[in-house]
Amino acid sequence: MDQKRAERLANLDVRRIQSLSDSVFAIVITILSFTLVVPAGENNDGVRRFLWDQILPKLFIFFLGFIIVGAYWVDTHYNHHHILKVDKMSIWLNIIFLMFICLIPFSSGFLANYLYSAISVIIYSINLILVSFWHLMMLIYSWRRKYIQPYVDKKLYQNMQWRIILPIIIYLFIIPIS
Repeated sequence: MDQKRAERLANLDVRRIQSLSDSVFAIVITILSFTLVVPAGENNDGVRRFLWDQILPKLFIFFLGFIIVGAYWVDTHYNHHHILKVDKMSIWLNIIFLMFICLIPFSSGFLANYLYSAISVIIYSINLILVSFWHLMMLIYSWRRKYIQPYVDKKLYQNMQWRIILPIIIYLFIIPIS
């Protein structure tokens, strides 16, 4: 591979990866809202019971999922702000990360429908562990390739890592508790 082609491949447009990520996050948040269904045909007593037994737990899971997806978007946006350049591998790491982001509505829906099942908590936690893992891989790759802005020192980089690792630890503790 000649030098010019190697430089072009190592200097792909960061804005493209940001745009794709923003689009995927917007779609995932929209899909989360589609999991909310309004029941029909209940009398007053049935509606109250259905509200407490079915609707409120699903609303709680929706809000939880929305906040989690929002937190990942904020952190991804923050990390992308510090990225100077990307290459083909950076893009693929981001694609894999986004793939697991796209599974959040499924794992949230599973959790909402089987709220008191350990397996639903495990599936949800594993999904979020995988999201965080690939998010961490993107950051580590960018750091090692020196694709991060020069003002990002080792202390800031470690802080960025810690913000990704802490949720993994929490999710790992949730699994045996479930």
